[in-house]
Amino acid sequence: MSATTRGAVDSANAPDLLNESEIRRLYAAGDAAHDFDHVLRVTTMGIRIAQAEGADVEIVRAAALLHDLPVPGSVRTSHHVAAANFAADLLRTKGMDAPRIDHVVHCIQAHRYRDRSIQPQTLEAKCLYDADKLDSIGAIGVARAFSHTGSHNSRLWNQPVDEAPPDDAQPSGSEYTPVHEYVYKLRRILATLYTPTARKIGAQRHEFMARFYEQLDAEMGGSA
Repeated sequence: MSATTRGAVDSANAPDLLNESEIRRLYAAGDAAHDFDHVLRVTTMGIRIAQAEGADVEIVRAAALLHDLPVPGSVRTSHHVAAANFAADLLRTKGMDAPRIDHVVHCIQAHRYRDRSIQPQTLEAKCLYDADKLDSIGAIGVARAFSHTGSHNSRLWNQPVDEAPPDDAQPSGSEYTPVHEYVYKLRRILATLYTPTARKIGAQRHEFMARFYEQLDAEMGGSA
């Protein structure tokens, strides 16, 4: 971890319930877009947002470190539930009290974009959601989209943004490209952010990301 990231994480000044080395090992089976590097970025951003918004930093830090745990036997579509349950058991062994464990569990359950059945009800849950979603847009969001494409043997590009089909006719498999991820998810994220701090950061990242996909379409189409 870089000095900048370590400083941001350590700035929580929270009890060391979660040892970084121990948590890192739990992410050994994570994919390239949801590995421990992603977790550290979300943790750093979560602490930044929590401090700016006056949220409970210990809760946000714990939730961020555990939010994407690759629990054996779980699938991506329900990973937030499996991770929340695993986190509850882990934090119980670390001595966190039950009400605070419930608080962390809610944060993790409510962080998923594609399953909004559980909405963030606390400031801390909103901080985690925002931090996680900020890591899906901007330059890092573009990098993660292409990393995911490579790991799933999908095409890099097959049509420009303005030719993507409607939501109910989304491509699948190898035909689902980073452009489609941008159309169906990434360009919609800014509007879902909860905190003023995240919306300010997100606006700049959104603008950069939109310019990137415009340039990509131009280059792929031969006009740039």
